[in-house]
Order: sequence, then structure tokens, then C-alpha cells
Amino acid sequence: MLINKQVQKKGVTSLDKIRSYNEVIEYLDSLTYAEYNESVLERMSAMNSLFDNVANKVDTILVSGTNGKSLTMHFAAKLLKEEDFKVGLAYSSNILTYNEHIVTDTQSISNKIFADILNEVINTAESNNIKATAYELLTIASLINFINEKVDVAILEVRYGGKYDATNICNPKIAALTRVAQDSAGLLNNDLDQVAFEMLETAKSGSWFISAEQSKIRLQKMKTVAIERGIEWAMPIRKLASLPYIYEQLFGRVASLGERIAQIYVEDIKGKFSPFLRGNLLITQKGQRGRPTLEAKRQSELNPVKTLKSFWADQFDLIRGRFELIDKENPSILLDNASNLDALTNLYLGIRLMHYKKPLKGLAIIIGFSKTLDAVECCKLIRYLTKKVNGSAFFVRLPGEIESHSPEELANIAKELNLKAKACSSLSEALDVAKGAIDGRDGLIAITGSQNIVTEFWKLRGIKKF
Repeated sequence: MLINKQVQKKGVTSLDKIRSYNEVIEYLDSLTYAEYNESVLERMSAMNSLFDNVANKVDTILVSGTNGKSLTMHFAAKLLKEEDFKVGLAYSSNILTYNEHIVTDTQSISNKIFADILNEVINTAESNNIKATAYELLTIASLINFINEKVDVAILEVRYGGKYDATNICNPKIAALTRVAQDSAGLLNNDLDQVAFEMLETAKSGSWFISAEQSKIRLQKMKTVAIERGIEWAMPIRKLASLPYIYEQLFGRVASLGERIAQIYVEDIKGKFSPFLRGNLLITQKGQRGRPTLEAKRQSELNPVKTLKSFWADQFDLIRGRFELIDKENPSILLDNASNLDALTNLYLGIRLMHYKKPLKGLAIIIGFSKTLDAVECCKLIRYLTKKVNGSAFFVRLPGEIESHSPEELANIAKELNLKAKACSSLSEALDVAKGAIDGRDGLIAITGSQNIVTEFWKLRGIKKF
């Protein structure tokens, strides 16, 4: 049975329409994807009530912020799984299929279960005249699925802001905030402090709140408000997790936030002591000072202790579209969904580190910029990168509904900045031209600018589902 006795729906009749998987996809595609206003919470509260308060039948963790949300969830889930917790993940976006939104223990939801649950959610919304967006339907569906799958904890990605996001019907055990960057500034007239407070709204009285690195003044203001609201304040993240090279510099703080989420959930919420999550590389015998003895070293080699460093050495991986290197291609291709200056800066750092590790014989950046970004500043970032790694830019329009700068406009800006660049009519054309501009074996093509451009790449390859 789809919705078991734990989740009882109301107001649904036997005449409800049963859609196939493809029909469900068409239905979702026909809707507004998401909104951000008070009506979102009204609709979500109504659906939550119809499904017997599904949002509070499973422990939840909400992750908001600008960059690194999906990876924070991914890293936290890996650590929680290592501690024997079954974890559900609800992502706010997808590359190829809606199934990617709903993941349990690294496995996306199957087509059949996806269609079954969405049919019930859609029919319930329609029969109660709830004009829900696609994102709202997916959020309710993910919670229902996690209850059916009997997960211990569900980690949900806050799509945008926090206060009026669909996920904010949850009463989370933990609310985590990744780095707040300019991409979110349009939310509240370019005031990043106000944006951070908007995201703080995901935490409720009794919730833990964990922030990634922000400005000290902003953190102090948030701490004051959090404590006044009865929110448990955790020390902000500043250290880097011990990830393999080159990833420590790129994602070390994101992974560190994931570590802190896992530790607080395991120890402070579930009451299970975990030297592993505490970072047991620091554990020493009582009274021990200085370096360990030779005997202590020998014993540690004979009886190795599981550490976060050894865990990441064995288990580190990334998710689709996040510094995704396809190195079996000639030349290699790097896919990244970076869509703001902060994320692009991190991507370009990664390319430079790749070059320092093994020199690249040419770099081709295929990129488009949203109209929300300053085109000149974006081109200056590329110019700085190409001074470190010899390369060129190939500008395209971003696919989908995103309003983007025209390739011709960007090429003209690049010319004024003495940046080698070319305007291309499509991603397909850009790929063809880029391949001829770099070494076929040791060059690199980086494709970035939005999630949609990553989607377009896989569609060109004929890939419909991962």
C-alpha cells in the first residue's frame, strides 16, 4: 500500500485520476515550479493537515543558504549512514528527472513509487482546491516517501530563502545555513544580513542552528536573535574537513558543516556518543603529552581506529553537476552548476588546482551568465583564471527559462578585457569549437553557468536518466 497506516489522507475519492509516470511528469512540468510568499505556507499547511501532519512524523534537518546546500546534505548523509542511520534526502532541484529530488540511502525513488505517491498528492490537492506548485507537491511527496521507507532522519534542501519556502512547514531538529552570497541578495534588496535572518526562520524554538562561515558581525546578530527565540546555537564552522586533495580547499568547509550536522544529530539529539564524529584523531591517552611512543604507533597500526580523515579517504565522492569530472573523455570535461560569482570563484580555484597538480594543455570554458549577474565582473574572473591557465571562453545562452546575457554581448565585453572569447549559438556548437581549441588528450573543457547547462550537456549525450 502506498500510504501506510502512518499517513492517512483525507478528502480523496475512488474517482481520482491515476496518471502514468510520464503523465505525472507532464503535470509537474505544466505547473509553476516554485513561489516565495505567504501563500506557500498556507498551501503547505493545508496539504500537511490532509496527510495527517506528515511533516512532523519524521526527524527533519533543513539546509538553507546560497552555495553548497546539496553537498552539505550529501556529506551529512554519508556520515549518518556510517553511524547506522537510514537517511532520506529531498533536493530542491534536479538535472534530468524529478526522481532525483527524492533519495533514500543514495538511491533515487523508483518511477513506480514516484508516480504512485505523486498521484495521491496531486489528487488530494486538486480535490481540496489547493493550487500547489510543483516544488510544494514534491516536498509533501518526499516526506510521505520517507515515512513509508521508515527513514530515521530526512534532510531537506531549502530552495530559496527560508521563511516562505515549502520546507518551512517542518519543525526541524537542526537548521543549517551554508555560506550566504550575492546570488540570494535579490531576496531582500541586496542586504545579505537580512537574507541570513530570512534563512534563520527555518529554525524553530528547540531546534539546533549551525552556520557555515559568515561575517563575524552577521553571526553575532544571528546568535542574539536565535537565543532570544529559544534556538540552540552551535559554534559556526571555520575549519576545513580532511578531504582528499584537491577537494579540501574546494569543499572542506561544506564537508565540515556536514560533519557538525551529523555530530549534533547523533550525540545531542539521539544521545549516542560518537568519537568518530568528534574527530578521534585528537583522542589521546589520559596524561599523554607530546608525540606518541613507538609502541603506541605500533598498536595504532595493528588496531587502526576509524577516523574522519580515513573515512573521507575511502568514502569521498561528489554528486552530479558539482565539479563533476568526466576524465574518460578526450579532452576531459568538467561539469559544474555554478551560477553566481561566489560559486564560479570556487570552480575556477578548482581548475587552477587541477592545473598545478597536472598541467593542462589548454582550457576551454563554455559558459553563460544569468541577467542577475554583472557580466563585466564575470568576465574579469575568467580573465584572471586564463592568466593562470592558458585558455579561452565560449559564450552561450543559458538553456531553459533563465534570462541570460547574450553571447555577443559577453564576447564584446571579453574583447575589451583582452580575454580570448567567442560567441556560440548553442552548447553543441561551443563543444565542437572548444574541442578544436585545446589539446585532445590533456586539455580541459569546463561547462558551467547554471544547472540547466549541465542538463543540456547530458541531453546532447542522449542520457535521459542517471
